[in-house]
Amino acid sequence: MGRHRSRNKQVKSIPTTRVSVIVINNDRKILLVKHRKGSRQYWVLPGGRLEYGETFQECAVRELKEETGLDVKVDKMIFVSEAIAPDRSRHIVNIYLLAHVIGGQMQLGDEAVLTAVDFLSINELKNLTLYPPIGEHILKGMDGKFSNGIKYLGNMWV
Repeated sequence: MGRHRSRNKQVKSIPTTRVSVIVINNDRKILLVKHRKGSRQYWVLPGGRLEYGETFQECAVRELKEETGLDVKVDKMIFVSEAIAPDRSRHIVNIYLLAHVIGGQMQLGDEAVLTAVDFLSINELKNLTLYPPIGEHILKGMDGKFSNGIKYLGNMWV
């Protein structure tokens, strides 16, 4: 149930919703977590899958605590994007929230995919591998203090 066949492939009928959290401290450093999948390593904004009955804000607070050990307060939603695989095998709706740290102690969560957590200079966004590739949008948004409302970024599958 909930699936249908298309060209002999099983296709999910509901996209996954992922909440990503942008935390930038007073030193202009952004909180990122490093993932490892097989031989690939890359940075992502902390966050994760939205659970049924959970608000975006509740998801952000839970995921930040699980992945980084930090407690955050969500300020506002700033971006929405999608990641749709070319073969339509995966569809992820990304919700990006701006938040700030209110407590906790930074420590790497115990998920197997996590290899590092750190505040990196915001300028490093231009050079590191970040998925989805949202670094340029974060830098532009910072210039205007993320005051332009919610921006739809389109399909950011890479």
